[in-house]
Amino acid sequence: MSASWLTPGRLLLLFCAMNMLVYIDRGIIASNGVNGDKASIQGRAAYGIVGEFGLSLTQDGFLATAFMVGLLVSAPLFAEASKHYPALRLMAVGLAAWILSTAGCAFTIGYYSLLTCRMVVGLGEASFVSLASPLIDDSAPAANKSRWLATFYLCIPVGYAAGYILGGVIAPALGWRAAFLLEAAAMLPFAVFCAVGPALDLRGKQHHTGLVNSNSELGTSFGEKIQRGVASALADLKTLAKHPVYVLNVAATAVYTGVLGAYAYWGPKAGAKVFTLNPEGADLKFGAVTVATGVVGTILGGVTLDRVGSTMRNALVICCISNVLGALLLVASFAAASSFGMFVPYFAVGQLALFSIQAPSNAVALWSVPPLLRPFGMAILIICIHLGGDVPSPPALGWLQSKLDNWRLSMSVCSLFLLLAAAIYAAGAVLACRGPDYRDEQQSSVDDATPEFDELGSLDQSSHLPLLTEPATSERTPLHSEDV
Repeated sequence: MSASWLTPGRLLLLFCAMNMLVYIDRGIIASNGVNGDKASIQGRAAYGIVGEFGLSLTQDGFLATAFMVGLLVSAPLFAEASKHYPALRLMAVGLAAWILSTAGCAFTIGYYSLLTCRMVVGLGEASFVSLASPLIDDSAPAANKSRWLATFYLCIPVGYAAGYILGGVIAPALGWRAAFLLEAAAMLPFAVFCAVGPALDLRGKQHHTGLVNSNSELGTSFGEKIQRGVASALADLKTLAKHPVYVLNVAATAVYTGVLGAYAYWGPKAGAKVFTLNPEGADLKFGAVTVATGVVGTILGGVTLDRVGSTMRNALVICCISNVLGALLLVASFAAASSFGMFVPYFAVGQLALFSIQAPSNAVALWSVPPLLRPFGMAILIICIHLGGDVPSPPALGWLQSKLDNWRLSMSVCSLFLLLAAAIYAAGAVLACRGPDYRDEQQSSVDDATPEFDELGSLDQSSHLPLLTEPATSERTPLHSEDV
């Protein structure tokens, strides 16, 4: 493939398609058609995964979160490896694992083999989630970085919804196993592209050649390489801890993600109980609101940040205000609404406010650390928001509801945690006024390294000009957003 074909706009589209498939898988495993149920006392036959393997609710719940095992373990490894190997090649390795494991789900013979495949799905996903957003940040035009990140992250709610729909359509017609085979086949061309296309390097790596000199690895045993890798990761972790804006952003995003996770799991059930809805109708209504507000809110957050000025302070102020609005509106939706018709507007606008945080918070994670540490920083962010957010929050809210036996009160208490997230974001905004924005260092390094910039085009053409030029002496090529 000619390197001149790969413009930043095409790279963004490719990454959006990959991200969509990753989250379609999440929706498929949770869809009623694929997930299924046991035989009912009304005479309905068992169907889907639960019906075929006779799973308990606890076992079924582990299938939804098993991917986190592989993701949490391997995300830092891929981030560390990005210092030594081209980012797209690492994605190819991870996506190959994703394809094999999702296809493996179709051939499982029991619960534990399926659970193992779901864990490996997370390993494959880790390469993508750690490296895609830094590559987008490298290649996006300076004036539209937040908008491009928002476009990438809006694939999350859309992918989830598409997975629900596809699972419900494919499973009744072809069986639940076919859904996994089809999504694996759909990802295959993207894995091939990452393996044979232009070898992209992250920008920060190009200016730290001492860390990635392969000659220094000659004669080094495997054990010594592992020790060096662990020592390097620990050193990177200490460096991240010295960046308070990054630390506060991660902490706030973990709290915020915890509330989102609790709402995603318990929201339809709580709404059905409070407003006396049938469960299927509640799933559909909550899902429709979440998809609509997810798409609009995510884009709105990115566009707003670009319009007001894409500084870290502005990004964190948007996150703070959105959390306050979200908290007030979600409390009103459950605590004050007397009917479902009154509930929907409050809930929809509250969700809209919360989804607008996606692009600004991820942008701060990229901009508040040195360029070389962006993949590792994203990996640590992912680990923290899951371990401290949407993994413990659903069972915690379930425990609270078992004690209070009042869904209105339980959901309101959960929503108030958004005020804690807002306070942490506000503290980060104050520190961001004095903290370093590493885009400045990144920009000056690229300008020094690419004197041919003025010959390659203006910023206004940045989404259409080639992302790469064919390298004369090396397979690996750095990203230059100004040249694109």
